[in-house]
Amino acid sequence: MLDSNIVTRGEALILPNPDPAIIIKPGYRRFLVGLDIAQSIDQNAFAIILDERVPFYDENGRQELSPRRREIVRAERVPQMSYTQLAIVTRNLMLDAAITGRAHLVVDAGGPGRAFCDLLNMKNVQHTRMQIVGGENEGETRERGTTFNNVGKNRLLSTINSAMHVGDLKIGNFPMRDDLRVELESFDTSITEAGRMRIEGGTAFGHADIAMAAAMAYWLSDHRTVGAHIGETRLRGFW
Repeated sequence: MLDSNIVTRGEALILPNPDPAIIIKPGYRRFLVGLDIAQSIDQNAFAIILDERVPFYDENGRQELSPRRREIVRAERVPQMSYTQLAIVTRNLMLDAAITGRAHLVVDAGGPGRAFCDLLNMKNVQHTRMQIVGGENEGETRERGTTFNNVGKNRLLSTINSAMHVGDLKIGNFPMRDDLRVELESFDTSITEAGRMRIEGGTAFGHADIAMAAAMAYWLSDHRTVGAHIGETRLRGFW
C-alpha cells in the first residue's frame, strides 16, 4: 500500500512537502506486460510485472526511495483467436484502469507476431517488438523504420531464473500463480555436442507460455521502450 500522502502522476510517485529545505525524490510505479503469441499447440499468454520504488521519509526527515520491487502480479493464458480479436483484447488490457498510463508492452514479434504487431499499430497500442532467437545473444535490427529486439531464449530464461533466485523478482498472489511456478520449474538446462547451452521446458498445457511472457516482461523492465499507452505519447528514453 502507498502512503496516503503520495501523489500519483502517471508513473511518478511524489511525496509533496511545502518546506523548500526538503529535497523531493520522485519514485515510480509502472507495469511491464509481456505478450507471448500462440504458435502451433500453444496458447496466447500474458504476464504483468509491477516495478516500483516508493518515496518515504527516513529517520532524519529526508526523502529516500525504497529498494526496487519487481513482482509478477498477474499471468493468464488467452485462447487462440484471430489476430484482430487478440489485438482488441490486448488494447483493452492496456486500457485497464489499474495500469493504463503507466504500462509498457513487449510483444513476441517472431513469425505470426509481425502481422499482429502491425494490427497493434493500427489501434495505436505502442509496444516493443521482440524476436526470440536461439542462443544467448541480444541485439537490434531495423526494418522499414521499425526496431526489432532480437533476444536469445537462453538469455531470457536464465535472466528470469537468476532474478527469482536472488530475490530481484517475486511471484505475487493471483489465480495462476501455481501454474506459473510449474512452468518455470519445468525448464531444464543441457549442453549440446557443440558445447552450447540449451534450455527447454514445458507442461501438458503448452510450451511454458506464461513463463515466457513473464521472462519477456522482466527483460522489458531493464530495457528502453516507448511505452504502451493508447494514442499519442512522448517518446521515452532509458529509465
